[in-house]
Amino acid sequence: MIVIPSYNRPNMKTLKMLEKHHISKEQITIYVVKEEEEDYKKAYPDYTIVVGIKGIVPQRQFIMDSYPEGMNLVFMDDDIEEIDLSMTSLTLKEFIDYAFQQCNEYGAYLWGVYPVYNPYFRKNQKEMTTCLNFIVGCFYGIIVRHQDDLKIKNMIRGNKDDVENTLNHFIKDRVVLRFNKVAPKTKYFAKGGIGLLKDRMESIKEEVIALQKAFPNYGRIKVRKNGVYEFVLKKITSK
Repeated sequence: MIVIPSYNRPNMKTLKMLEKHHISKEQITIYVVKEEEEDYKKAYPDYTIVVGIKGIVPQRQFIMDSYPEGMNLVFMDDDIEEIDLSMTSLTLKEFIDYAFQQCNEYGAYLWGVYPVYNPYFRKNQKEMTTCLNFIVGCFYGIIVRHQDDLKIKNMIRGNKDDVENTLNHFIKDRVVLRFNKVAPKTKYFAKGGIGLLKDRMESIKEEVIALQKAFPNYGRIKVRKNGVYEFVLKKITSK
């Protein structure tokens, strides 16, 4: 099942992309806030629209709580222009199936893809890694577990909840899978959705500091030249 939390974007790039990859509408559920329900139903009458909770972190948790344990979910942001599979021989559906198969083989419950679209940065990467590598939040797969230690507790605004999600799963399972030949094309700080980078720099800083406090042994703070704070994960091997 592909789940798409969406806010203030009734003209979603992701649905056009999924249609191009021949993903059936029956496999897609869109989660919205109550105030926008009718707008989305009018824009997408053939899709399943579910009213959840406002805020990306509560919405993602609402989605997780809505499915039984053991369910395979694929989370996608609503503004993905493309998923680049050109370095593989797989279709998007085949890749998703393969990723979950690998989870079962390695005892992983979270998989992701390379966070940078530019093929130059992917060409020399390993096809798959199992160590502590960042799982970007715009496109990832997860096997549902209703356990308190996997819930996001520190990233209230949702700037770095994908980092905390990565850490929660790696600490619990000692493995997360990242497929480094596959990458999404998206603008992480585009208009609409959760806003522009310049409007979020202070809250990003707060969440990075919170990550350092919560996970001191798993990463360090780095400040980019543009002043943006990052929590850089340590390279810790898998189980």
